[in-house]
Amino acid sequence: MLASVWLKNTLKYPHFWCSLAAIGWPGFAAATPFGVFTEFGFDARSLLLAGIIAGSMGFAVLAGGIFLRAAAASRKAARRASEASEQLERESASLQSLLAAEPQLLISWEAEDSPVLAAASLHHCAGIPDEVDDVVSFSSWLERESAARLKNHIDALLEDGTGFAIRVETLKGAHLETIGRVSAGGAILKIRDIENDRQESASRGKTQDGPDANDQPDGNLDVALEADQGALKRHMEAHTRTLDRIRTAVAIFSADQRLRYFNQAFSDMWTLDEPWLEAEPTEGEILDTLRQRSCLPEQANYGEWKQKHLARYESEETFEDSWHLPDGRTVQVVANHTSDGSATYLYENITEELALKSKYNALIRVQKETLDHLREGVAVFASNGRLKLFNPAYASIWKLGTEALAEEPHIDEVINWCRVLFDDDESWDEVKLAITSIDYEREPLEGQLNRPDGSILAYAGLPLPDGATLLTYVDITDSKHVENALIERNEALVAADHLKSAFISHVSYELRTPLTNIIGFADLLTRPHTGSLNEQQQEYLGDIQSSSDSLLTIINDILDLANIDAGALELNFVPVMASEVIDAAVVGVRERLKHGELELDVRIGDDVDEFPADAQRMTQVLFNLLSNAIGFSEPGNRISLDCQREGEMIAFIIEDRGRGIPEDYQENAFNRFETRPHGSRHRGAGLGLAIVKNLVELHGGTVSLKSAPGVGTTVTVRLPLDRKAGKTPSLKSQEGDSGVGASPAAATG
Repeated sequence: MLASVWLKNTLKYPHFWCSLAAIGWPGFAAATPFGVFTEFGFDARSLLLAGIIAGSMGFAVLAGGIFLRAAAASRKAARRASEASEQLERESASLQSLLAAEPQLLISWEAEDSPVLAAASLHHCAGIPDEVDDVVSFSSWLERESAARLKNHIDALLEDGTGFAIRVETLKGAHLETIGRVSAGGAILKIRDIENDRQESASRGKTQDGPDANDQPDGNLDVALEADQGALKRHMEAHTRTLDRIRTAVAIFSADQRLRYFNQAFSDMWTLDEPWLEAEPTEGEILDTLRQRSCLPEQANYGEWKQKHLARYESEETFEDSWHLPDGRTVQVVANHTSDGSATYLYENITEELALKSKYNALIRVQKETLDHLREGVAVFASNGRLKLFNPAYASIWKLGTEALAEEPHIDEVINWCRVLFDDDESWDEVKLAITSIDYEREPLEGQLNRPDGSILAYAGLPLPDGATLLTYVDITDSKHVENALIERNEALVAADHLKSAFISHVSYELRTPLTNIIGFADLLTRPHTGSLNEQQQEYLGDIQSSSDSLLTIINDILDLANIDAGALELNFVPVMASEVIDAAVVGVRERLKHGELELDVRIGDDVDEFPADAQRMTQVLFNLLSNAIGFSEPGNRISLDCQREGEMIAFIIEDRGRGIPEDYQENAFNRFETRPHGSRHRGAGLGLAIVKNLVELHGGTVSLKSAPGVGTTVTVRLPLDRKAGKTPSLKSQEGDSGVGASPAAATG
């Protein structure tokens, strides 16, 4: 075959062999087919030799080509292996980065081999061991119940290939997520810390519509589970924060009656230590502790009560009870038992609520009793115009049935019923508008109803803050009759007072004329040119003159009081020297002082000068006071008159050492015609002090009296130094004001 190939190529490329011969291969040229053919012809031996040579050369050429091709393929395979190695290294580094980026533990089981710790980046999580043998010993670092659950799930994973995703808790309180999945020839357990969830993007992606979790690859399922666990954790934390802020105590017990959750209000209400509660005691232990602290209702048989209380775990019904504790508190207990045997307890301290409710009910009863016993008719109409409240007096005033009113009739119905007793459209329209008006500024109303039956009602309407209206009706028939009678009586008294004043004034003037004649004729008889009188006649004439002077003084006083009452007494205010007024008054009583063997001390302050007054009337005031002091003094007594300045006032103080005035009489001492000798020789009409009080008050001043039996009497008159600063007196007196017959100025003084 090789020979045929060689021959074929030789015949096909004769120029190739010729070229070899031309370059200096003579032997070769002789050995060529052409040489053979030339020299030897078609010798078989030569032809065989040429075929062998040609085959060897062809084989060498073919082997060289194959070697070159194999070398190129080898170099290409080496490059591919290098690139694959680099890719594997990159993927390995990426996988290691991914495993290290997330805080987790990866434990793998291959066939019957021991577990291998594939990744460990949870060193920050408290309570997790470092060695794989310690990790798979779950009871050494997990909470008892969590360790038992995880071991059961891992056994099922290794035996049946059942995957799982559960939450566990370490002995130090850290919360972990454990996910078990089947791998090629074994199983993988993934443990991650869910306290710092970094799967927010996965959580947002979970909200979109997509394939069911059961159809997803394991990686997507892990992400979805982790996102759900993170959302659930945040949701539970939000509920926990909310429960810690409410006042209601909350406690959750598991099916084995152990405390699994409690809020701050629970520990505060029962004053229980939180570390002890966090150790998850049973409800029975908690009840026993509360009983020792006297925080449970008193029970005759505590054991039976406790057994009955704990037996409710077997029921799914909601239980409610009120505990009246020995410390005075009342706690409402609500227990909700579920089908899985757990129970949620709510404890509410309703002590204040019950106290407020009791006070409210007592207040309502008091108000109802108060309204029911009022003589005033009361009715409250709501904003919709319906009667909400009424008392028996309201029904009695309008003669309405309580049964009909209790059905909350509308104001239109009530008005129609009341028209039988009082039919006045204007009055009822006003009441209806006040009740049904929707104005923001509702005004109160009041008025008076004169019913045809002779009764008189006073009514008032008051808008209430809640939009209702309060109506009140009072039967004032009797009080109106009394008021009218008093008005008529007062008018009659005023008319009688005017008549009295006019009569006194007229009589006084009529008496004054003949009295003046008597005094004049008596004075003429004392003169020598009228003839001599014997001693007895002179005595009689002296009595006539003395009595006439006294009568004239009384008449003048009566006229002065009459002028004051009529408002006709005018004062002539001028600057008056205090010494001049005092001297004028002393001159008037000098003879009486001498006759009574009395001494008068007059003291005028250095700072006393002028003051505005009517000189004549002030002289009259001091004269009356001195006369009164002389009348109640015994022979040998001393009377003093002091004049001094008191701020913006000038004071005249008249003091005697006479018998004094009893305390029960001092209030009436300034009344008109009030006279009591109190064992003294003084006799008078009882007008002197009344005149003093009225004149002082007309000056804008005040008068006061201080006395004690056996000690004497002190009367003080104070007048303003500045007339504008004094009180503005009224010239109309009111007899009997403050126990003194005086004008309104008496009240102002």
